[in-house]
Amino acid sequence: MKKQLFSTILMLGLSIGLVAQNYEFGKVSKAELEETKCPIDDGASASVLYKFQNTYLVTNSGNTQLVTEIYERIKIYGNEGLEYASKSIPLYKTKTSEEKVSRVKAATYNLEGGKVVTSELNKSDIFKTDMSYNFNQVSFTLPNVKDGSVIEFSYKISSPFIWNIDEFRFQYTIPIMKMNAELRTPKGYRFKQTFKGYQNVYPNTYTKLDNRIGMEVVVNEYQAENMPALEEEQYVDNLENYCSGVIFELVSVDLPGFSRSYAQTWKDVAQYIGGTTDYKNELDKSRSFDDELDVLLADAATPMEKTKRIFKYVKDNITWNGYDGKYFYNGLKKTLKEKKGNAADINLLLVAMLRYAGINANPVVISTKDNLIPIFPTRNRMNYVIAYAEVDEKPIFMDATDEFSDLNVLPVKDYNWKGILIDNPKQVWRQINLLSPGTSRNMYSVDLELNSDGSAEGTFNSRYDRHSALKFRTAYAATDEEAYITEKESMYHNIEISDYEVTNASGYEGTVSEKFSFYDEEAADIVDTDLYIQPLLFLGTEENPFKSEKREYPVDFGFPFKDVYMMKLKLPEGYQVKSCPKSQVFGLPDKLGLFKYNVIPRENQVDVIVNFEIKNASIASIYYPYLKEFFNQIITKESEKLVLSKI
Repeated sequence: MKKQLFSTILMLGLSIGLVAQNYEFGKVSKAELEETKCPIDDGASASVLYKFQNTYLVTNSGNTQLVTEIYERIKIYGNEGLEYASKSIPLYKTKTSEEKVSRVKAATYNLEGGKVVTSELNKSDIFKTDMSYNFNQVSFTLPNVKDGSVIEFSYKISSPFIWNIDEFRFQYTIPIMKMNAELRTPKGYRFKQTFKGYQNVYPNTYTKLDNRIGMEVVVNEYQAENMPALEEEQYVDNLENYCSGVIFELVSVDLPGFSRSYAQTWKDVAQYIGGTTDYKNELDKSRSFDDELDVLLADAATPMEKTKRIFKYVKDNITWNGYDGKYFYNGLKKTLKEKKGNAADINLLLVAMLRYAGINANPVVISTKDNLIPIFPTRNRMNYVIAYAEVDEKPIFMDATDEFSDLNVLPVKDYNWKGILIDNPKQVWRQINLLSPGTSRNMYSVDLELNSDGSAEGTFNSRYDRHSALKFRTAYAATDEEAYITEKESMYHNIEISDYEVTNASGYEGTVSEKFSFYDEEAADIVDTDLYIQPLLFLGTEENPFKSEKREYPVDFGFPFKDVYMMKLKLPEGYQVKSCPKSQVFGLPDKLGLFKYNVIPRENQVDVIVNFEIKNASIASIYYPYLKEFFNQIITKESEKLVLSKI
């Protein structure tokens, strides 16, 4: 009887449609079309005039669905705002169930000859795309959108995943002038609300009777006005992490005759994932690869040598299909046959092979940077798995999906807070810290011979390690060498590059280096008979990446780094140093960064040595004013001129 009562209550829902007062679809005013700028943000390229969201449960013929209704009206203020005329709706799916969108309606409004002209979206311009095995996407672009247009759209999402309530977003990268949102759930189902971002919107919560079903429901109403835009900045891990919103988690069900807790710990999450077939049964099946590994490891003398060979074997033989995933897309056997798979296919195969070789290896499930930080214990927000091994009592993290990753050098997207270790053989399921990316040390060396006409020729050498090497290799492999050199010439003040050579760019172990000769027609300015030149030439920092007065979210550099620049500048014959920048050292509080600048004049030469160091991959927002000023000081110092005069 208790089970029947719980099942009956679970399937009950409530379908309530809020009336968006003064924002009826199709009723766009001339005043909205005549508006030329956002009242709360003069520089906004667009603004949301009104956003409405209503989420509730509904039951039809015994089938319960989670329904979300969306309506938005947006004003376009300039050409940069035209991007908001395109809308993409992600729809979650599994092998057996999927979310669906319906009732898509959209229109564009323009003021022509004093009259409001309407352009409606054609149904044929609505497209559904299979984005990955976990997501479909429905997208459309509104017609005839231009500077001054008002657009509006509405749609309805029906989801079979009735307790997986999507995040309510209260903030965009454009201002929101007015927003109403409502969530209705049957009384007795308690949801924890976790607020995120820096502009909190708290609900008005109450219960009311649904006369149609004869039971009470819990209503959470959210209202906001004049919500500022979330500022886009450089060096952000994922801007969505800091967007104002609320995340919902089902904590418990408390009904007459039935009570159950659903609150999870990270151990619960790890145990659940570890109990699935992919992790419980598949990882120790070695018949698909045992013969190949026996040959591969025949003369491997140490556990570390075995680890390196297996890691290289997987990287060389299995291609990533571009899909994330913590569960198999193909499975071990099919992945080996097709030599392609998702992140789980590749990295779980790596774990299985390491185990076969006697290495203590296990999966670590994570959420990548583009998938947000999991604020509370949840398996739904974990989207990726990497391999973890303990070799010679040292932790080794591996991601074989990336062509240029290495042992303990993961793609930067993997360094997102923590992971969960799933060690089924030892029955250990827990949260685990990922190793820090480690400091990338980069060397730049320039030998320059300056001519009396202000031109210069010289040689350039550089060396990169760890994540700087990964970054270089990725960029170099993404284009042909000629295009790469052309881009570098442009980046380095239009110098002419010749004799370009790169070493170890196609591998993934060790450092990568490059060298080239160059000619710079305008290396120095001539004033009267004096030559003025910036000592670092084209390697100096010219623009501060931090422009906002304040910043509420951390600065994410991806990895710590230490750059060393060494410049040897040979003076033109008949010239001497008239004045040169003073050496200087300055840094960030709490030893987060350091800049050392030394200019050493000699008889026929000037040596310049610069050390620039950022010691943390992520720097908290409280240090932002200091960081901004730190870069200002660097730019000021590096822009100072070395002055040469005739003897």
